Amino acid sequence: MVLGLLQEYEVAAVQAEQIKYPLQASQGLHRVLVVTGDNIEEMLEEAADGADSIRNYVEKQLRQAESLSTSDVLKKVVADSLGDSGLPIINNKHDDLRSAYKAYAALWAEQPELVDEQLVNVEEEGSVLQEPLPDAAWVERNEEGGLLLLDLPEADAWTAPLIIPMGGYNECPQPVEQAALFRDWQKRYGAVPTAVTEDSWLLRAARLPESDEEALELAREHFMFCSYVLERFASIGAYAAYLKRSSNWSFWWD
Repeated sequence: MVLGLLQEYEVAAVQAEQIKYPLQASQGLHRVLVVTGDNIEEMLEEAADGADSIRNYVEKQLRQAESLSTSDVLKKVVADSLGDSGLPIINNKHDDLRSAYKAYAALWAEQPELVDEQLVNVEEEGSVLQEPLPDAAWVERNEEGGLLLLDLPEADAWTAPLIIPMGGYNECPQPVEQAALFRDWQKRYGAVPTAVTEDSWLLRAARLPESDEEALELAREHFMFCSYVLERFASIGAYAAYLKRSSNWSFWWD
């Protein structure tokens, strides 16, 4: 079903044993591994029905994504998170992103250690944290539906969430918001999506933060986008230290 809906794009079915990392595409193209499932299929069907085809849907969503900044997206995510908290709501027009982060951090007042910004070595039980890679082992842990390989122009890698829509549930941002952030991260860090499932994205960055403060800024953005980035880390500072040495980013929503 998903393969048929994506017939306007360079996409092919693949078996788990054929997956090798790094994923290789033809020159000038970027490859994304797609683990299909009900959420992705339902969102693609809805998109196709509402816009006559996935390509029409993508073109409409693309214009919207290009109008959004990182600040626009993250302030909306924070405002949505604060909605039922009883905490003061941020002003999307007048509050800056740093103010939005402070408001978001207040949600974690009962876990102050989580928003500790001291950079520390990233270790888990005495060993280096395993980095998430879209290889055969990762597929085995995440496979729920069929596997596809999507090839996109390298410059358009950030548009993957528009072509493979997922999320929109609980705290997971909408695909157009995901794409707007991916566009900014691709511009700043050469970060491109490498794999997607019903509830997760993997990205690979070509450039790492050069300073502690830059790493913390990026860690704050990731945390606002997906609070579950700290599931494997003791604090925002620990996660920032990870981002200074690792090019692999993992986002997962419950």
